[in-house]
Amino acid sequence: MRKEWFWIGAIAVLLSACSSAPPPPYNGPTEQISGVEPRYEPYNSGANQDYSVNGKSYKIVKDPQNFTERGRASWYGAELQGNKTAIGEQFEPYGLTAAHPTLPIPSYVRVTNLNNGRRLVVRINDRGPFVEGRIIDLSKGSADRLNITAQTPVQVDFINVSPDGQLSGPGTVGTVVAKQNFALPDRPTLPSAPNITPVAAPVAAAVVNETTAEPETAQTSAEPTPAVNTTNTNSDFKEPKSTNGEYDEYSLPNDSTNTAEAAPTVQTETKVVTPAATEDKGNYMVQVGALSSSERASEWQEKLSSQFSVSGKIVQASNMYRIQLGPFSSKQQAVELQQRLQNEAQQSSFITAAP
Repeated sequence: MRKEWFWIGAIAVLLSACSSAPPPPYNGPTEQISGVEPRYEPYNSGANQDYSVNGKSYKIVKDPQNFTERGRASWYGAELQGNKTAIGEQFEPYGLTAAHPTLPIPSYVRVTNLNNGRRLVVRINDRGPFVEGRIIDLSKGSADRLNITAQTPVQVDFINVSPDGQLSGPGTVGTVVAKQNFALPDRPTLPSAPNITPVAAPVAAAVVNETTAEPETAQTSAEPTPAVNTTNTNSDFKEPKSTNGEYDEYSLPNDSTNTAEAAPTVQTETKVVTPAATEDKGNYMVQVGALSSSERASEWQEKLSSQFSVSGKIVQASNMYRIQLGPFSSKQQAVELQQRLQNEAQQSSFITAAP
C-alpha cells in the first residue's frame, strides 16, 4: 500500500513539473526600435501547408504565440526584384520583409543581431532559407539596417497580433515599434519685399523679335532728361529676375549704335531685353529603391527627404514606384548624398539622370 502511494506521489510531482504557467507580465524598461508596425492580417491559407524542399519536410508552426529561436541569418537582394513571394506579393529588396521556413505567413517577428544588439521588426511574407543552420532570410533593406553578414547570429521572436490590434508574444517584451512621423518642418518665414509704389510713365512701345519663337521682354524706363542726344555704346546691362527665390540673368544685346535724337523735355527710352543663354545645370537624381506600393514608396521618400533635407519624387515604371531624391545641379552633390545615405542610414543607392 505504501508503495502505491509512493508512486502516485511521484507521478503527481512529475506532472506538476511538466505543466508550464504563463510567464509573468513584463514591468521593466521599454526601448523604442524601428521596423514595420505590426497589424492584424489573416494567415494565407495556400501558403501555410506543410511542405517538402530538397527531400526535407517542413511543418508549419500552428501556435507560434511563444515562438523564439536562435541561429544564423542570411539575406537576399536586388537580383530577385520582381519575383513573387510565397503569398503572391512582389519581392521588394529594400522593404522590411523576411522569409521563414515554418512560421505562419504573413506574420511579424523581432530580429536581434546578437553581435551588435540592433533590433528590427520585419514582416514575414515568404518561405526560406533552406540551408542548415540558417533560420531566417532577410531582405537587403532589413539586413542593411541590422548590419547582417552571412555568419551573423540572430534571435527571432514572434509577435502575435490579435484581430483588435493588441500585440503579445516574446517579440513585444521590452520593446515597442517607434511611430514614424513623416511631417516636414514648416517653411522658414522670409522677410517681405519693400513696398514700392510704381511711378506712372508715358506710353512705352512694346518690341517683338519676329525672328525667334519666343517674344522678347520690353523694358521701359522713363525719366525727365534734358533734350540732348544720348549714345549707348556696347551695353552689357544685366538685370536679375526672381523666379521661385532664385535669380536668372537677362542681358541686353550688344548694340554699338543706339542713338536717340533730340526729343521733348521728357524722353522715353525703350530697352529691348532678351534672355541670355542658360547654362546646362544638369539634372541628377539619387535612386534608393523601388516598391510595388505607391503609398509605402511615398512614405519612404518623405521620410528620407525629411531626414536629409532634400526634395524627392516617386517615378512609376510599370507596376513599380521608384524612390528618387533630388534633383542636383552637379554629380558631386549627388555623390555626397549617396555617401550620407550609406553612412547615416546604411542605405544603398545609385545616381541616375532625370529626363
